[in-house]
Parts: sequence; C-alpha cells; structure tokens
Amino acid sequence: MSSTALAGFILHRRPYRETSFLLDIFSLEWGLVSAVGKGIRGSKSDKKSLLQPFQLLLLGLAGRHELKNLQQVEALGSSYKLEGNYLFSAMYINELLSRLLAKEIPQPELFNLYQTTLKALADKQTIEPQLRQFELSLLADLGYGIDFLYDTNTGQEIEPFSYYSFIHEQGWIRLKQQYGDNNCFSGQSIMQINDLAWTPDSLHCAKYISRLTLAKLLGDKPLKSRELFKQSWTTQLPNNVENTLNE
Repeated sequence: MSSTALAGFILHRRPYRETSFLLDIFSLEWGLVSAVGKGIRGSKSDKKSLLQPFQLLLLGLAGRHELKNLQQVEALGSSYKLEGNYLFSAMYINELLSRLLAKEIPQPELFNLYQTTLKALADKQTIEPQLRQFELSLLADLGYGIDFLYDTNTGQEIEPFSYYSFIHEQGWIRLKQQYGDNNCFSGQSIMQINDLAWTPDSLHCAKYISRLTLAKLLGDKPLKSRELFKQSWTTQLPNNVENTLNE
C-alpha cells in the first residue's frame, strides 16, 4: 500500500490495543489527522522515540479511512525544548487543536503560526501574548473570528475613549458609561488587539473574549492541560511567566 508523506507534529498519543499507539497529528498538508502506529509500544525502535510532541516530523500515512496507518517516520529537525510553564502552555495549544479542529482540512497559516509559537515558547518569550494571538487565530480559522474595528449595533468604528461589552457570536456593543465588571473594555484596548499591540489591558480583554468563545466550543469537558497546570502551579515564577492557564 502506497503512503502519503506529510510534514507534521504529534499533538497527542495514547495506547491502543496491546502494542500500538493512536496518534493525533497536526500536518501542513492535511491539517488534523488521526493515525495508528502499529507494533510500536514496548519496542526500542526509532519510531517510538520520534513519536513525541513538539518535533517536526516527516510522516508516511496510508489508508482511505479516517484512521490512517503510520508506515514511516523521520525527524525534520530538532525538537523544541520546553519546560515548566512554557511546556504547559504548549500542551494547552496541542489540546485545543486536537479537540477543536475538523479532520483533514488543511490550515497552512495556522500550522505556520503553531511552529512560530512553539519557537517563541522554547525561546522563553513572554507567554501570554503568544497564547492570546494563537487563540484568536484559531478561532478565526474555525469561523469564529472577532471584528475588533466596529460596533456591531451601529456599524461605527470602535472609538478609543469609549467603552464596550462583548456579546458572544455578535461582537462589540458600546456602553453608555464605564462599568465595574469583567465585560467592560476600553475601545483603545480593543483596537490594540487588532494591531497585536499587547498591553495589560489588551491582554486582559483578549483573554476574556477568547476564553468565553472557546468555552462555548469546548463544552463541559475540562481541558486536561489546564488541570495539570493548576496541579503544578507554584508562586515562585520568573517575572515574564504569567498565570495564563490557571483562571
């Protein structure tokens, strides 16, 4: 049986039957794809050691059904070295992709952003801007993109010195005055998100709307990566590491 070569990352692997793994793969050519690696568990083969997250791989997949067969694998570069909260953040991204993407729909721009985000986390860049940009890009690819330029009620441009509330699946609605609740944001912070100009206010705003929208898509099943982050959370963190998953 001939195979198709894909460049991709392992998002998640789990045991399957006695000797195999089920694999969630995010590939450049096919987007999210599922495959079974037969006879790999318990072996000392190169396949098992390579089938880890955060390494770009060349994967040979075969089969006409949704669950493909992994026939070959080789590394296309070194793995991204991630640790601590950078690792948890990358695990969070992997879980979002694995749970939310439709199968076998190519998403090359999101794939490229995924690689860029992994590199930024491996380089220990500030975590929160990386996650907020990735969440918003993922939502856009899923068809839930958010307009940061216009008031949904009036069609008028967002004004920097006005205040707005975000309504799920609708957009921004201008408020008569500033309110002291979570869903009240300055027009300036909304415009900053559009420009990817990250400040404490724009990060807070982006986090609120992305979490609200993602929660609707994820349903009641909690994210395992977020639970792991909570269990491992420590108050002794570097200055540039923020509590981005634990809220």
